[in-house]
Amino acid sequence: MANCVQCSNEAVVDDRCLAHHLESRPTDEQGRRVLADLDLSGLRLDDVLLADLAIAGDLRCAGTTFRGPLRIRNVEVGGVAIFDDAGMQGYVAFAGLAIGGLLRMRDASFERDVEITDVTCAGTVSLARATLAGSVEVSGLRTPHLDLRRTTFQHRALIELGDVDRANLHRAGFHRGVRLTCAGPTRLDLLEVDLGGPSAIAAAASTVEAWRMQDRPVLGRTLGTDLSQLRLSYVDLSECSFAGAHHLDKLTVDDWHSWRTSPRDLWVTHRVTLADEHRVRGHARWALPGDDSREAPSVDSVQADYHALRSMMQDRKDQRAASDFYYGEMEMRRIGLRRAVRAGLNARDWRAAVSTLGEWLLLCLYWLLSGYGQRAWRAFVTLGVVVAAASAALARWGFQTPTGYADSLRYTLRAASTLLRGSDVALTPTGDWIELVLRLIAPLLLALGLLAIRERVRR
Repeated sequence: MANCVQCSNEAVVDDRCLAHHLESRPTDEQGRRVLADLDLSGLRLDDVLLADLAIAGDLRCAGTTFRGPLRIRNVEVGGVAIFDDAGMQGYVAFAGLAIGGLLRMRDASFERDVEITDVTCAGTVSLARATLAGSVEVSGLRTPHLDLRRTTFQHRALIELGDVDRANLHRAGFHRGVRLTCAGPTRLDLLEVDLGGPSAIAAAASTVEAWRMQDRPVLGRTLGTDLSQLRLSYVDLSECSFAGAHHLDKLTVDDWHSWRTSPRDLWVTHRVTLADEHRVRGHARWALPGDDSREAPSVDSVQADYHALRSMMQDRKDQRAASDFYYGEMEMRRIGLRRAVRAGLNARDWRAAVSTLGEWLLLCLYWLLSGYGQRAWRAFVTLGVVVAAASAALARWGFQTPTGYADSLRYTLRAASTLLRGSDVALTPTGDWIELVLRLIAPLLLALGLLAIRERVRR
């Protein structure tokens, strides 16, 4: 290839080397060199510096080999910037880059460190199938969509996203972990992501300090991802589906306000819930606002997720959260048994339906009387109703001599507080049966209430 007409360097554009080609371009009122297009595709370049440029069209570097550093600073591209299959053998630094179209670096290879700062792109920023062998630092990235599908980060990555609507990390590999910080409500899907080292996803410090919960990153799906080394800090989990995630019990969640809660309703216990429970129930009052109506996971899957999260919270000594997740686990079990009974009846499998029906009724009773041992007020209210009803029944049919309700209530309270002590009052046969049932039920309800109190206050 011929040399530059102004120096001994290799000519790459219009018989000039890149530096002299850029110097020959006119300047605008801001002192930037103005170009219609810049096409460096397929070239082999050494030290490349693109600074203070206004490119009206496209910047194309597809298949280009950069044998030295590539630095782009204060450049505006009106069209697209293409670096597909490019080979960056030296240090790469983008700063103050504004692109009117998309920035695409598919199948590109970065052999040294990469630093991307203050890049604004009106279209998608894609590093799909790219390989980054050095350290990666990204800050102030603004784009509607960040595409990191099958991207491989061989060193630890520090990624700080600015105004990014969605990030696709499908099968991305972070061999030494990643710290991903979002300054806005970026939607993240962790589908089969390889987190090979300690990793964190967090809201930006400014979001936390100002308590702008609407600007937290939103985690969507975690299918096929090992979450054992992941920490979530101030991440919105109200829409998250943990179906298919691995080692969910090892996940770390810092913020109690991340979770969705049950709908406000007279007949619904207020508690922390998983979004998948709302999808499984399918009722209008449990519907998720703006949900894309994806297929609901199985009841068994959601039950297993609740169990794993309960184990996680118990390891952290957070009994409040653990009790809510246990409640959700039992609710999924109860719903699963109810559906199994219906399936057995529809299939005319009477033996399976009857055996499942007994377990379902037992769970329903456990739920009704004490909220699975987590709601003390239910047990105490039930105990009060039982005592009041037993007092009225004893006053009417239980004593051999006429007895007022107040005396009957006093006797009932004394009987309810003991299990084996015999009666010191002459009762009718009906009264004996009432007392026997009372002595069995009342201590059980009292024990359920005390157990629920212990579960709520234990640390």
